[in-house]
Amino acid sequence: MAAKAEIGLKQFLMGDIAGDGGMGTSLTELGPTVTDTAILSDEAPTTTDFNVEEYDYPFYSEITPGKSTVALSVYDVEPASLVRVLGGTASIDASGNNVWEAPRTAPIIEQSVRLITKKGGTVDIPHARISAIKQFNFRKTALFQVELTITILLPDKDGVAPIKYTKPA
Repeated sequence: MAAKAEIGLKQFLMGDIAGDGGMGTSLTELGPTVTDTAILSDEAPTTTDFNVEEYDYPFYSEITPGKSTVALSVYDVEPASLVRVLGGTASIDASGNNVWEAPRTAPIIEQSVRLITKKGGTVDIPHARISAIKQFNFRKTALFQVELTITILLPDKDGVAPIKYTKPA
């Protein structure tokens, strides 16, 4: 019997959301991913209780699901890659060097994301907001990296799930 478990990240891809609001189709790799940083998780749901004087227990209770996010870090600090997750501009200077210049205001970056496991499973996220923090380590024991928080949003296309997990047969 084959193992039912998934393990590891083989590839992290992202690209423009499809014109109809569904899953993008032109996704390109961003990485390499820092070991043991990729996690898709849900926040705990919150409960709002509505109390009344006459009862010791809530009169009505509303449960709101927690948001789903993916957290990971990448070592990809090429200027063009920094533009993809942090905004700004990438150019080549007079000496032929690749240059990234930070934006003056933080942009809103929304993309489609695909995570592929080492066993070939895929997690598709049609609509995600990308939040990035640069961590340029100037130590002998650490590399420059970018920490990403990917907040999963409701797709604009009707009938498309916010997360789709496909496990190979």
